[in-house]
Amino acid sequence: MIVYSKLLEADCPELNIRRSYLIEAGQDLFGNWIVEINYGRIGCKGRKKVIVMDCEEDAKRVVKKRLKKRASAVKRIGVGYAARLIYGKDWLNDDQSMREIEKISVGIAAKITRNL
Repeated sequence: MIVYSKLLEADCPELNIRRSYLIEAGQDLFGNWIVEINYGRIGCKGRKKVIVMDCEEDAKRVVKKRLKKRASAVKRIGVGYAARLIYGKDWLNDDQSMREIEKISVGIAAKITRNL
């Protein structure tokens, strides 16, 4: 059962960047926590990674780490990811770390905008 899902897209025709990143977390029938990540160029097959964990805290830690990496996309690839779809938003927003991730992405975008 999926408890969290977030679809991110980075799209910039000038830089020839069209990326999609879908991350989902939930439990399987055996009680294991699954984090599934689908990513790649929009319009292409893409790649898929599945990570299996024993507890919910480990799944949250993996999801937060991956989202933090996506938040730095502006600095790495020149284009930020925009959230297109979010399900189960409250699953991660129970602590300070998600607000920190948002601050990182906003701060990096502001720096790049000033430099343009």
